[in-house]
Amino acid sequence: MFPVKSEQNSVPRTAWLKMSGSGMFEDPAIPLVGKAGPAPKTPVYDSTNDVPKEKPQELSKGMGYKLSRRKRLVKYRRLIVNVQFSLAILGLGLMVITNEMYINNVFQKESVLSISFKLMMSVSTVLLLVAVCAYHVVSVKLTMTDNNQEYWRLAVTPWMGFKIVIELLVCAIHPLPGKIVVPYEDQNGQTKEVSVDAILSILMILRLYMVGKFMVVNSRWTQDMSTQSIGALNKVQINTVFIFKALMSEKPGTMLIGIIGVLFIVNSWALRTCEAYYHPADKQSNILNAMWLISITFLTVGYGDITPNSNCGRFIAVETGFMGVGTTALLVAVMANKLQQTRAQRYVHTFISRIQLDKKHKNAAADVIKNVLMIWTKAHRNQLTPSKRLHYHSKLVDAIRMMRSTKRDMATIAETAVGIIEVSTSVNEVYNMAETITVEQKDIKTRMVSLEDKIDRICQKLEVSSDPD
Repeated sequence: MFPVKSEQNSVPRTAWLKMSGSGMFEDPAIPLVGKAGPAPKTPVYDSTNDVPKEKPQELSKGMGYKLSRRKRLVKYRRLIVNVQFSLAILGLGLMVITNEMYINNVFQKESVLSISFKLMMSVSTVLLLVAVCAYHVVSVKLTMTDNNQEYWRLAVTPWMGFKIVIELLVCAIHPLPGKIVVPYEDQNGQTKEVSVDAILSILMILRLYMVGKFMVVNSRWTQDMSTQSIGALNKVQINTVFIFKALMSEKPGTMLIGIIGVLFIVNSWALRTCEAYYHPADKQSNILNAMWLISITFLTVGYGDITPNSNCGRFIAVETGFMGVGTTALLVAVMANKLQQTRAQRYVHTFISRIQLDKKHKNAAADVIKNVLMIWTKAHRNQLTPSKRLHYHSKLVDAIRMMRSTKRDMATIAETAVGIIEVSTSVNEVYNMAETITVEQKDIKTRMVSLEDKIDRICQKLEVSSDPD
């Protein structure tokens, strides 16, 4: 009649209450989410053996706790991004100084000063990798808080893991201490040993993506919680793409000038570095010639007076050409948007065009009537010679053509002038008209019913008065 209890499930109910209330059954395998404190659990009893089952940890917590936790995580993430940006700029600055000193023969790769600079670069790179890992840990915690998740594995998707690996690889690239050489074959078929620092230095420029992350985290759109709430309600992510589009809408000229300037400086320096490492005697190793080559390549002109000799320089030239095409497309889009009329300007232009076309239409109609009357008058007086007939007839045809043309133009303007505002206004007017008609119909119906009642009473009185009794 009663189920047999096993030794494993022979714990009294009071003991289960104490164990669950003390937090003994908290799941310790959650490395990313900290506990605000042991939360008491209500035991759930099995209907078959009257033994309480452990209830999973509550996934839902108070709204105040979530908001405070999210605010704290966003603050930590902003701080970590600022540290990342500082370390990335520091590493890039050390890399530029090291390469410039080597190109200008200030020191060699085996010198103590060169090794010291590269050691500082390696230390900044290690700290940057630690900061990147900390950033993604905070991002995972933030995702868990937003989605009400308890296990960190649910927040880490394969795509997120792929992005973390790629970011770590990008941030780990830097020139290593010492002199590392590889065989290189130039255009003449001669093989020589060159340093790999040029390739590593150019790949290290990819750390400039930290500038975009720094701008996103410190922008007013991400710092304002109301903007985040509005975006979440409308299922719009306030991310890098959103902020880039917003900046292109607000300050398109400044953004384009900044993008073009950064691309010009970075590509010029990269091309000069490649040519100085692999072909130091050529004229492309001069910074001014490199800037000229980047300019004509960016503008897709390509005079051909200066060409890159190294494979690295050729790759940078191709990349510059693609960047020039993309930036030109952005420039055309911005110019088209700037040259487009505003709504008020379009209304004024349409109104003036309608007035002018209406005048043309009236003048053309008057010319038609005038030429018809002239032909009839001359014909009635027998003064219509063939030359005069041809003259008035041609003017009549021109007037008719002008009248039809202005009519078509007026119809075209009327069609193109209809926008969302006009449609909304028309819909509101139709709705108000229909509502007014409905109210009037109800009023008329009420009056008709009252009139019928009065007629019935009058008829009854007439019947009573006409009765002889």
